[in-house]
Amino acid sequence: MKRCTALPSLVLNVPAIASKSPAEVARVLGPPERGGSAQLGANLRNRYRRGSVEIVFVEGRACWIKVYNRSHLQFGREILPKLGLPAAKPTYVNASHVMSWSNLPNLKEVSVYAGEKGAVSSILICVRAKRAA
Repeated sequence: MKRCTALPSLVLNVPAIASKSPAEVARVLGPPERGGSAQLGANLRNRYRRGSVEIVFVEGRACWIKVYNRSHLQFGREILPKLGLPAAKPTYVNASHVMSWSNLPNLKEVSVYAGEKGAVSSILICVRAKRAA
């Protein structure tokens, strides 16, 4: 019998929430924080997990995902699998500040920002807009 290797521990399962409705996101992350919702013009912003995840819903779909307080993660190329995404070479790197990928399926861009002592400060995920048929 083959031995299975453990999957990486996910910080956030991006494919499970990208482009999803607020109700679908709540099934994955739990309900938004009390008092953590705001109407931004026609868009809705919800905060989840004690403010560590913020999602802006555009036309009722998760479009901007921001992850805060990730100091336990190391800033580096290995971050994508911890977001449920395939490993890929970054399309932009500033080794002391930010690393970005614009080459991931169904996402416009993922940017990881450096914090203190080689840790991650925050992560921004911009979901690719669905094209009208």
